[in-house]
Amino acid sequence: MKLQQVFDFLAVTQHGSVHAAARATGQTQPAMTKSLRRLERTLGLPLFDRHAKGMRPNDYGKRFLPHAQYLVHETKRARDTMAQMRGERLGTVQYGISAAASVLLASPAIQRFRQRYPDVELHCRSGLYHSLMPLLRDGQLDFAICPVNPEEPDPQLTTRALLTCPLVVAARRNHPLRQAQALHELREVVFAVAGPPGQPGASIYDVFSQAGLGAPRVDMHTDGLIDTAALVANSDRMALLPTTLIATGLLREQLDTIPIADPLPNYVIGLVQRMSQPLTPAAEELANQFEHEASSLHTRSVQVL
Repeated sequence: MKLQQVFDFLAVTQHGSVHAAARATGQTQPAMTKSLRRLERTLGLPLFDRHAKGMRPNDYGKRFLPHAQYLVHETKRARDTMAQMRGERLGTVQYGISAAASVLLASPAIQRFRQRYPDVELHCRSGLYHSLMPLLRDGQLDFAICPVNPEEPDPQLTTRALLTCPLVVAARRNHPLRQAQALHELREVVFAVAGPPGQPGASIYDVFSQAGLGAPRVDMHTDGLIDTAALVANSDRMALLPTTLIATGLLREQLDTIPIADPLPNYVIGLVQRMSQPLTPAAEELANQFEHEASSLHTRSVQVL
């Protein structure tokens, strides 16, 4: 199996026909047809259903697709690594990041990164752990920055904590229960939750359970802390939010911290990468700048609080 055959398979998958893929990649149609047939002979299986309007991957092709994407991504990283080690400042870095981490860390980190790599293309995917990790494992991302659960490590991944800060119960300014001091006073409060159950943003479920209060009243599940904070700032809902976001985030003037004395967990934002795959020099530089910014932000937020 040759790498060019894998590129051709992906091109036909993307464009839907040999004719369109050949035109997009600057090849002749007979050459691409021959390349695909050789790939199918090597694998011993047909990869496409052919019909009057074009081609689409069959069940075998769909199973081969993530492997093909992984090979192409790793080939690109290998080329970028060698070029950057020669002193070139070109290439691509693809990373994933949660919305809160992006608001808190991205702008200064990228600004410093640009001083060393002004011409490297950056591609960012927004999401949380459950949506970013499949992309990271498949090789579509160099690294991801998102909330993590340090108590459930993945043996395929390595995580370095960037921000660890306490969670607090947050409410809008002048909320009727802004002076509450115990969780049991919040039994009737409706909560917004930043992520699916079992993820760090949904820890209100564990907090209520450990306090013997049963399940909290939850009417909104969002896909991140920014959406959750916006809901809290404009309603009577409450949420568990990290102190760093309240102290330095976009909505800090609209949120209050409820002085709950019950123990609350920490919120950890980590930088996650694959255990077996080193970063390219450019990706390592960007990751280091995110880590540097997180350290600076932690110092500033402690001073604010």
